[in-house]
Amino acid sequence: MKLKDKVAVVTGAASGIGKAIALRYVPEGASVAIADLNLDSSKAVSAGIIAAGRKAMGIAMHAP
Repeated sequence: MKLKDKVAVVTGAASGIGKAIALRYVPEGASVAIADLNLDSSKAVSAGIIAAGRKAMGIAMHAP
């Protein structure tokens, strides 16, 4: 696992390319922070990762 014991913060990770990147990091061993403007969507993506036995958290990123 190339990313074992690493933490990745992926912005825009509740959908699209950001989500694909985050989901690619998980099998490599990374814990992932799913950062997005939409908190509900980021929590939904992280819940799926957690259900698969990996570490993740959904967080909201707000523009100023």
